[in-house]
Amino acid sequence: MVRCALTPEGPRLGRGAAGRGAWLCSLACFDLAVRRRAFDRAWRRTVGADALATLRIAVEPVITNMEELSAVGSRPDAPMLTKG
Repeated sequence: MVRCALTPEGPRLGRGAAGRGAWLCSLACFDLAVRRRAFDRAWRRTVGADALATLRIAVEPVITNMEELSAVGSRPDAPMLTKG
């Protein structure tokens, strides 16, 4: 997951970015958020097309293959942990 925030200078990525944040997990998630105007709701202001284009350029290299990442601490040959 990648946090995006809209600052007066434009969109910023990272947990430490000041302001209201929106979280993204993939490029498909980004496209869906644009279609549903989720950034407008998350940031409580209208987001222009130029800001969204800048954000997409910044997000693309960061979350290109999130689906291929394994969970932290998991190994394919390790037995699944169960509770109890």
